[in-house]
Amino acid sequence: MSQPSGQSGLTKHETRRSLESFNWSLSLRSVFVSVCAGTSFVFTAFALSLGLSKERMGFVTSVMSFACIIQTVSLIATTRVKDRKGFILSAAIAEPVLVIVAVTLVPYLPAALRLLALGAAVFMAAALLHLTQPLTDEWLASTIPAEIRGRYLGRRFQIMSLVLIVTTLALGPIAEWIGKTNTTGLSQLLAVGGLFGVLSVLALRWATMPAVSTTSRVEWHDIPRTFRSPGFKRYVLAVLIYSLPFFPTVPYYQVVNLEVLHMRESFIGYMMGGYYIVKIVAMPWVGRYVDRRGARHAMLVFGPAYVLFFAGYALSSAGRVWPAVMAWAVAGVADAAFPVAMTGALYAAVPEEPARPAYFAVNNLCSLATYGIGALTAVPVLEALDGVHVSIGPIRLEQFQCFFAFCTLLMVPCMFGALLLAHPERQAAGPPHSRPDDAAI
Repeated sequence: MSQPSGQSGLTKHETRRSLESFNWSLSLRSVFVSVCAGTSFVFTAFALSLGLSKERMGFVTSVMSFACIIQTVSLIATTRVKDRKGFILSAAIAEPVLVIVAVTLVPYLPAALRLLALGAAVFMAAALLHLTQPLTDEWLASTIPAEIRGRYLGRRFQIMSLVLIVTTLALGPIAEWIGKTNTTGLSQLLAVGGLFGVLSVLALRWATMPAVSTTSRVEWHDIPRTFRSPGFKRYVLAVLIYSLPFFPTVPYYQVVNLEVLHMRESFIGYMMGGYYIVKIVAMPWVGRYVDRRGARHAMLVFGPAYVLFFAGYALSSAGRVWPAVMAWAVAGVADAAFPVAMTGALYAAVPEEPARPAYFAVNNLCSLATYGIGALTAVPVLEALDGVHVSIGPIRLEQFQCFFAFCTLLMVPCMFGALLLAHPERQAAGPPHSRPDDAAI
């Protein structure tokens, strides 16, 4: 009989099979997210074709982000479910099923109800994801043996990037062939993406849940108690400050690509595919750099890359798209560092105790709620900037260019939020924290 592997209590065979299942699940979900995420260019085109104005795309992200409150409200109950694995799989599979049903039916509703129904579907799908997110994070964290955690997570990021490259390159020509005003065709493409979401959940049937994950319990007093941990509190503040310029801008990348820069869908696919290629090529070197110098130092070093990213969009226009293309190439290097550095910092900040799911839930709540607030704030700001233009020499900044120019300036002081990340310089990697594009619609 196989011997238990590490502190998880699983045998080596169970551990190997579980880690393979998690990788298959991630691969299939990466296809699902590429197609159906609220910030994907397919879903953006679908929402715009239903009549949503480009300035109000932030409402989609805000609705999706505010659904994260479900994590905190439900955490006490979900950690008391006897068949925790069965609960996770049942709730998780409901998310892509809801996506398939929603995108199929919404185009046939009366015009006045379509956006309202889409908003309700966005909220419910995100809520189903958030219902299980802390438990799934804890399940993954408990399964990975500590001695291979960095290598395994690095491999996961590479697998995810490879799948995203292939999917994005394929999606561009397909979406262009369908047409960005073809609501029915786009809904069918989103439904196909939803099928991959279903398969991603089924892949977890072969993963074994460690006993420590089935017995963890969270009480109400554990939720506010998370902020009594100095390391965790500093981590959350560091992430919020560092990410501040992204909160209002994330919903609008594809809006700008489609409606302002007038990029063809195939071109967007090639641009995003290039971004993922840069990311996957840079990841091994960046991973070693983070291991050697630590999360704090790495995020300070790569902070200027994000300044250049925002500047690229500020300097782009319909007749000059190369700054945006270069912006994504530069961001690929920084985004290779971000998940390695920040997940390591998160895992180091979460104490080893039965209430660990509370820390993951609070972390997700703080991050996603601020994305929601930022997206809501962006809507009136962009509406106020409609018709505004600023000329700087030969460069003319209009509505969205002014918006990204402000975020360029904001990123300069915000990148120093990394100074709040705790020492030691070397930190083990852990489960990735949630970002808005993790959820489907």
